Amino acid sequence: MNAIAETLFDSVREVRYVAIYRGGELELNVRPGIESASSSESDRYEELLVNPALLTLLRQRGEIDCGGLDHVLIRYGNFFQLVYPVRDGHVSVAIDPQADPRNAVDVVRRVVREAGVAPGQR
Repeated sequence: MNAIAETLFDSVREVRYVAIYRGGELELNVRPGIESASSSESDRYEELLVNPALLTLLRQRGEIDCGGLDHVLIRYGNFFQLVYPVRDGHVSVAIDPQADPRNAVDVVRRVVREAGVAPGQR
């Protein structure tokens, strides 16, 4: 398991799933015993197609006059999805629907920075 995923699972008990997409490589990590999880094939296409497209659109919009883009939070029926842009890709985290997903934002931001893959880090 990727160190970012492992740290997120250890730090936020409501995290159900962590995907890391960087440099064209995708790694999917699912917490064991999750109910109502989406299919792994569906997750794969979300990480390869949907989330990169969303980040591109929202980043471009944010750079016009909104001060940029920090993260995207999506509410699906079975979970929240936090998509955080990183250098050459994104980290995507599914969070239990009963949790307050805003609590995970700071943790994801910290973990990504500590891993040295935040945008602007070299």
